[in-house]
Amino acid sequence: MAISHNQKVAILDKMSSDVASQKAVMLITTKDAESSLDAQTNVKFRKEARSKGVVVKVVKNTLIKKAFEVVPELTGPTYVAFLENKEESDEVTVPKIICELVKDDFKENFNIIGSVVDSEFLDSAETIVLSKTLTKEESLAQVAGSLNQLATKLAIAINELPSGVVRGVSEYSKTLK
Repeated sequence: MAISHNQKVAILDKMSSDVASQKAVMLITTKDAESSLDAQTNVKFRKEARSKGVVVKVVKNTLIKKAFEVVPELTGPTYVAFLENKEESDEVTVPKIICELVKDDFKENFNIIGSVVDSEFLDSAETIVLSKTLTKEESLAQVAGSLNQLATKLAIAINELPSGVVRGVSEYSKTLK
């Protein structure tokens, strides 16, 4: 069904406002780029993405090209994925979630086109590599875990120091007798 120029402008404005403050936006398409997905799979994919905080929308390729000039020519139905909460946007989360969904549950249905990260287009291979990068939260958790381990080892060493001194003095006193 054809949409009017005014509708296209409204859609482009809405999409632009949705993704304006996003640090990463994913682009995926159906495996058979010439046909669309069945409704049940489409709804299931969108629900799973939404449950992880990612919005997935089908957008006309011409509108995507206008919103992201860095995107190559697109064919077939194209899905745009971005974080629902703009304030939590980072470069890794959306590619990580969408690549995981496509790889695990929807590999028969979707192909990764790529992503737009900080106004630069990354192809599918680069996007997959990006998806394997730790998110900010995961990095902070690793640092916190390492610091916790270090603090535990330091506490044990400090607790052992006095008893080690006592054992040393005791052994030395035995040699004096």
